[in-house]
Amino acid sequence: MKIWEDVNELSATVVDRACTVLEDWQEANKNLPCTWLQRAGQQAPSVTQAQQVLHQQLSGTAAVNQQWMPPSIGRFKCNIDAVFSERFKRTGIGVCLRDDTGTFVLAKQLQFNHVLPVAIGEALGLLHALQSMQDMQFDNIDFELDLKVTRDAFHSRNTDVTEFESIIKACRELFSSSFANFRVEFIR
Repeated sequence: MKIWEDVNELSATVVDRACTVLEDWQEANKNLPCTWLQRAGQQAPSVTQAQQVLHQQLSGTAAVNQQWMPPSIGRFKCNIDAVFSERFKRTGIGVCLRDDTGTFVLAKQLQFNHVLPVAIGEALGLLHALQSMQDMQFDNIDFELDLKVTRDAFHSRNTDVTEFESIIKACRELFSSSFANFRVEFIR
């Protein structure tokens, strides 16, 4: 079976991954209040609404009403996020590209069979997003991360010998050699 970028995988592997994603989704949603469950004739909650409820339940604080904002006219926005599952010993990275009207353009996901440190997961997400946009020759992209440490490291000129800094350095090098009209930003 061929999947993303013509990678061959056994059908059993794809089915196993789908089952894992379904189990994770069910586990994450089993404690949602019934107001978030889709009822006949009612619209399902947006991803942002569901994330706000989960954040509120996990943190014990009121959720911030944060909505996705499109980039300025003629630009794209690339949102990058990493997720971590101690239960399944996996790290997932998601990348989503939308245009200035909010229309979906493309998405990509990566999985690692171990739990990475949060900053490394987010930095790898940025690196893979940069590589993908370079390969497809996109221009005018605002990359958004939800981990300020990663965005700050990208914009700083620190050079240490940690794994995190090595990934950030690779991001900077790719960014400076291939991109003229791009930004890396932090979003809550």
